[in-house]
Amino acid sequence: MKRLSILALVLVLVLSVFVGCAADKTPADQGQAAPVTEEESNPADVASGTDLDTDSESEAKDWKIAMVAGGAFGDNGMNDAFLAAMKLFTEQSGIEVTSVEVNDFSDHESYARQFGEEGYDMVLMAGTVSDIMPAILEDYPDTHYVLNKGTVDGYENCTSIQFDEPAAGFVGGAFAVMMSEYLGGGNKVGWIGGMRIADLELCRYCFSAGAAYAGGEANVAYVGDFSDISKAKELALQMYKSGITLIQAFAGGAANGVYQAAESMPEGYYAMGAATGQYDLSPDRILASHIIKTDEYFATVCQEFVDGTLASGIVKVGLESGATGIRLSPYLGDLIPQEIQDSMAEIEAKLISGEIVPPTTEEALNDYLASLN
Repeated sequence: MKRLSILALVLVLVLSVFVGCAADKTPADQGQAAPVTEEESNPADVASGTDLDTDSESEAKDWKIAMVAGGAFGDNGMNDAFLAAMKLFTEQSGIEVTSVEVNDFSDHESYARQFGEEGYDMVLMAGTVSDIMPAILEDYPDTHYVLNKGTVDGYENCTSIQFDEPAAGFVGGAFAVMMSEYLGGGNKVGWIGGMRIADLELCRYCFSAGAAYAGGEANVAYVGDFSDISKAKELALQMYKSGITLIQAFAGGAANGVYQAAESMPEGYYAMGAATGQYDLSPDRILASHIIKTDEYFATVCQEFVDGTLASGIVKVGLESGATGIRLSPYLGDLIPQEIQDSMAEIEAKLISGEIVPPTTEEALNDYLASLN
């Protein structure tokens, strides 16, 4: 009996060990996905409430993404628009982005190389930096660089985004003349740019062509830089006092001077913004804006990279995809009659089909104006 009792005790102990092992077995050991704990998940994902695919690479990988601005933040223009795009991407994906501003052109290359050395997966270059990129792309083949308004092609680790700004500028010029006439201000409109550089010259040619297409004329002036608010205000006041009632501002931070000038005039004097709208800078005076949807589009670009769907090479976007165009004021939209909105839609359709080809050089503009006469 004693031997039987001992044997029974041993048997009970052995069974207890097997039961304990079975209880300790995890779902992963059983061929099932183990649950993700809060400590194992990305805190930003939890905070954002984003419903991410648990099998996606974007959740499994610790992404390193950076954005190098084209200048300083706080410009209420392009650089702030890029910063807004990165914040939007973070809100939607939970992936943090390192965003830096630059004070000198050499900073572009310094940051591009620094992020490459640190093993970043993607670096968005917001400035006009195509000339310096080939050597960087070759030195850091494992980092994907996205270029705003880029011209670099033929590299697997580079995507050059090209916006159809000429079409947006053309629509803006036509809208300005139609709206000015509707408000009783005549067919002459203003255009004030920051500096006489290639990008702004191109937009100016197209705006002037669009104004002429609508039967008007554009008066053009340059501030000389992108920060002199007082100079921009002076130029705008000169235009307003000459009889112009609507001015397109395309001058970075200096555009605030145009809006201040409009606000100092009696009712009936307005401005057009740029970047992603700028309406909050002057909600009572900015009727519409020539825009590139930087805040929306580049957030999408970042997500496409994470998803593995971002194409290399040159990617062109514009009116057809909604990446560029004219955005009407959320505050003054009621002032814009439906007939003008319909006319804008017709012009956009002709631009998309190729029936209208905006001029992008001084010579092409002169030829275009001559053809209208």
